[in-house]
Amino acid sequence: MQLKKEDAMCKMTIKSYNVFLFKIDTKIDATSAEIQTTIGNGNTEVMETIGTKTAELLATMGINNVVLMAKIEEVLQNMICQRCKRNINEQDKKGRALHPYKLGHSIFTLNHEINLTSVASGDLGYVSDIVMMDDGKLVICIPEQNRLLICNTDGSQVDSIHVQGWPWNVTAVNNSTVAVTLLCSKCIEMYDIHNKLKLKSISPPGMWWGSGITTINNKLVVCGDNRLQIIDHQTGEVVQRVQIGCHPGRLHGSGDRIFYSDDSYNNNLYWYSYTDNRHHTLTLQHIPGV
Repeated sequence: MQLKKEDAMCKMTIKSYNVFLFKIDTKIDATSAEIQTTIGNGNTEVMETIGTKTAELLATMGINNVVLMAKIEEVLQNMICQRCKRNINEQDKKGRALHPYKLGHSIFTLNHEINLTSVASGDLGYVSDIVMMDDGKLVICIPEQNRLLICNTDGSQVDSIHVQGWPWNVTAVNNSTVAVTLLCSKCIEMYDIHNKLKLKSISPPGMWWGSGITTINNKLVVCGDNRLQIIDHQTGEVVQRVQIGCHPGRLHGSGDRIFYSDDSYNNNLYWYSYTDNRHHTLTLQHIPGV
């Protein structure tokens, strides 16, 4: 009985599927032309595959949209995978080394290096934290010089802001404002890096001295005793306290997640999902540097 019911539903909607599949066929034909232009006319294998799969798609008139879209996705993925496989085989034949990667291994290469020895050299030039602003400028904490160093990514146009204390961690609040925590101080200081002005100082209750700091959803996040504290930087109010099972060290915000490590320097990377209030732990091969 269930099968008969589903067949009846399919027949009732076959006209709408005809229109839908015509559009799919048109789209695939257009995609075929784009792929042919991209990879060259000599690759007949891919073009024959597209033609075959197009016919297969048109034979699926009785299935629902979800299944049909899944089939299209499968076709495209298979085509991509086949081409990638051929590329890998060609590389292998040419004797190029293939490097497998594992979780926790670095897969990045050095893109750019900045030489700041002229402005942050010697024992007093220790850098404790750094943040890149939206316009590409770098704001660097140099604790023992009591200043924030501001420069371009090539090290040019160097400027600085004097800080009353040792700037320890820094995060961007907006295009022109940074928030800084100080070593041996339980406060957050906010600076306008364009006008080199201190805007305000916030002292959230329960904040650790020398805390890490980051931003999430236009709010500041700092460390407390076995907890993360989320702060409205405009009012200085602690709007949320998130209990965690360790003493958090450095913080990093990305999307709706707050990443942090443990001050005990174990190999765990932790993160908290802000939207669904869930905690996660990942054990790495080395101590994470969040």
